[in-house]
Amino acid sequence: MRVQITPSARILLADDHQLFSDGLCSLLNTEADFQIVGQVYDGTGVRSAVQQYAPDLLLLDVNMPRQNGHDLAPYLLRDFPSLKIIILTMYAEQQLVDDFRRIGVSGYILKNASRPTLLTGIRTVLAGGHYFDPQLTKNVAPNGHADDVFLKQYQLTPRELTIIRLVVEGLNSQQIAAQTGLSYLTIKTHRRNIHFKLGTNSTAELIRLANEQGL
Repeated sequence: MRVQITPSARILLADDHQLFSDGLCSLLNTEADFQIVGQVYDGTGVRSAVQQYAPDLLLLDVNMPRQNGHDLAPYLLRDFPSLKIIILTMYAEQQLVDDFRRIGVSGYILKNASRPTLLTGIRTVLAGGHYFDPQLTKNVAPNGHADDVFLKQYQLTPRELTIIRLVVEGLNSQQIAAQTGLSYLTIKTHRRNIHFKLGTNSTAELIRLANEQGL
């Protein structure tokens, strides 16, 4: 009797942190039903990599240089209808998760997820389902997601929250522009709007408020 061999699922990794990407690649390569076909470290290279490698699944980071995952995802899903996308990120903001749900991604997994969670999520999506990290529901407070409360309190956008976190990490406007794929002037405008919304007058005040909010 001839044994039918099921081909491995083709997975493309898109993350600008090479050390993390390499570790993820090594982890997934231990699974017989996965095949890592490529790694991309720059947002502008994702589309051409999808064209070149024809993956079944793209593990996509949100923050990537020059072009971020939030901007990329809708165009990738439009131009490559058979492609499945799982967002793999450290950001658990409910508004951001909801945005990606509306875009149509198949999954959203946090980078601190356990190995079983990651593998379950990938296999669920490859089987045609949807998978959103169980940790996302654990952060929901009685009046909504804790970070979402902060967003609504100050009328911030997910993009502005991302920029605040990058400022807290010590990046200047030029570095944030490179990280997010936005122009330097756009970042300056965002930072001006952030200061106005938060009522802060300096980067030090902004960082202090962000730390008080646990961002």
